[in-house]
Amino acid sequence: MTFEQLKSFLAIVKHNHFTLAAQDLFISQSSISKQIKSLEKEIGVELFKREHRSIKLTPAGEEFLLFAKKAVQNCDEIKSIMNKYRVEESTTLSIGVTDTMVEYGLATLIGDFHKEYPNIHIELIERGNKSILEYLSTSKINLGFINTLNTYKDILESHELFTDNLVLVTSNNNNLEDTKSISLYDTHKEKYISLNSDSSMHNIFLNIWGNLNFFPDILYIDSHTKTLLALVSEDIGITIIPCTVANSFKNNINKNIKIINLKDNISSKILLVNSKNRQLTKNEAIFKKFAIKWFNVQVSNESTQLDSY
Repeated sequence: MTFEQLKSFLAIVKHNHFTLAAQDLFISQSSISKQIKSLEKEIGVELFKREHRSIKLTPAGEEFLLFAKKAVQNCDEIKSIMNKYRVEESTTLSIGVTDTMVEYGLATLIGDFHKEYPNIHIELIERGNKSILEYLSTSKINLGFINTLNTYKDILESHELFTDNLVLVTSNNNNLEDTKSISLYDTHKEKYISLNSDSSMHNIFLNIWGNLNFFPDILYIDSHTKTLLALVSEDIGITIIPCTVANSFKNNINKNIKIINLKDNISSKILLVNSKNRQLTKNEAIFKKFAIKWFNVQVSNESTQLDSY
């Protein structure tokens, strides 16, 4: 018994006519007749009573109809459910990332995704927030990871993956009082260093100082976050940056920095974003679902570790 035989049987019941049923299924009348004869032979009973030019279900056919409807419905549901796991032929997804995403496990995420979906290749395009948003609007990239205070709900579909507290970073030689936490207002006479307008931190700086109604002396540089922190370590200025990024730099690259918590309690969000102007392809949806689930596990593991202390 095949799925095609069941669909043919239901089509005949629907139209009460072999020819109309065949047309509905885009097959010949002889093909649909052969399928029904083969089905009747397999189960050993007649399903239709053929009288002149009319047909009607036999008692066995009436009962078989109930099971045929359930079987086809179940099969359609199975196909629909399994379809979300079906990967399209080998393809490449272009994903925009900021230069700090590696500190949040980007490489491990991509590695884990590749193990499960080897036919979906990932092209990472490292840019600042501004460029990532522009690339999404012009379909130069499929998805993007950004670090921001905002959610851009008016133009993007966004999913918050991670929240990271912002911290103040100075060199070990900085004259600010040695303290575990500080108010931003108490730093307004300091010289700050920030990345340029394309970076995620640029807009974060503008938001922070705009809310405080004062602007410190800010040196903008066209470079990467690691260069920014290297300049801070040389006491050229101080900066505000996500805690995860600051800790990674201090632990792995240069210990000549101090990380000070902010009393202002400001945090930034890591978002996975895509354009609202078009529907995601199947492979884009697969990656998005995988990334969201992956980050949920990481956040859950971090919470468990903190609770154990």
